[in-house]
Amino acid sequence: MCEDRIRRARAGLTQIIEPADALGVVASKAWGPIELLDIIEGTTPSQRQWKALVGEYAQDGQFAKTLRNNLGRAIERWRRKSSYLKPEQALDYIHNLGGRLVIPEDAEWPAALADLESTEPIGLWTLGERTVPPVDNIVGLVGSREATSYGDQATRMLAQKARKMGLTVLSGGAYGIDAQAHHQALETPGQHVATIAVLAGGLDRLYPAGNIELLRKIARQGLLISEMPPGMRPNRYRFLNRNRLIAALARATIVVEARYRSGALNTANHAHDLNRTVGAVPGPINVPSSAGCHRLIKETPTLLVDDATDLGRMYEPLVAEEQTSNEHDHQRSFDMLSTEEMLVFEALPLKDRTNIQHLCEITGLAVPSITGILTKLSRHDLADYDEHGWRKAKNVVA
Repeated sequence: MCEDRIRRARAGLTQIIEPADALGVVASKAWGPIELLDIIEGTTPSQRQWKALVGEYAQDGQFAKTLRNNLGRAIERWRRKSSYLKPEQALDYIHNLGGRLVIPEDAEWPAALADLESTEPIGLWTLGERTVPPVDNIVGLVGSREATSYGDQATRMLAQKARKMGLTVLSGGAYGIDAQAHHQALETPGQHVATIAVLAGGLDRLYPAGNIELLRKIARQGLLISEMPPGMRPNRYRFLNRNRLIAALARATIVVEARYRSGALNTANHAHDLNRTVGAVPGPINVPSSAGCHRLIKETPTLLVDDATDLGRMYEPLVAEEQTSNEHDHQRSFDMLSTEEMLVFEALPLKDRTNIQHLCEITGLAVPSITGILTKLSRHDLADYDEHGWRKAKNVVA
């Protein structure tokens, strides 16, 4: 019965306290969610409660001062939102949708979220029958909503590699790189949960509209997560707060494409703050959608990811690849290709022929790069050329 009261209290708190609100998180930890909700509903905090709250952070004088100076105003702010306080209705609604509210008191609560400390979620609303795997079994793939063909191809290779390693692909459910990561994860067999999408609004308001079918498929075959209860809109600032969850839940986050300033860089910065591994895929130097990746590589301790095998090195030895022990004896020659070389190889048709200009359009690479890569592919018997153009070599097993 106590567990039901705690779940009800946490459901209510998610309706009136915004994600990443440190004052709300700290108060819920010090007082407990039931007492905090009682105070928001009108009870006056006792001297014992105030002492217990400030005492938790006595060693951090600055934060203790912040609590004393600001928590009273925060409580008034939360009280003004009391019209949204309908926890039973939200719990019934999510249950009817086929979902649930997961709380820190549950055994399935992701332990990795504790690293967020004062911005740890109060609860997670979820859709899907699966649970969040341990942090070492998750990789985040994020990037531009305006993905290029180059970005799509790189995401495809990384997502497929991740699933073959038994990793869960985590992203934000948005257009572009996010959507490609989810699609490829769902289509590639592998152990554990295929993919998880962390959304910025209520799970009854799947967003963006163009990805609704994809998000519904993730709910069936993977997992949807949100800090926001049903009915809440995905406002802009909630996307930025959502990014810290992606960073916290994954052992490594890879930015595939990003402009010089973008939400993907925000996710990467959260990951850096949490001492998680961050990787970035380099791209052409004159393409804006790769400027953010180059910025990360130049300005932060970010790994340059130019090959799908880099993902294996990031997760060794904790995650073993689902491969037979003798695969190395029959290693395919294209397994040693770089990301750009693999992009060109994947773009080559099996039967028809294509030309260099068409390959440039598909991959986003320049003519000199394409020409050099085709020469290497031909030398390794992976590509074939005649007067009609280029194609994959015969007898190449993909």
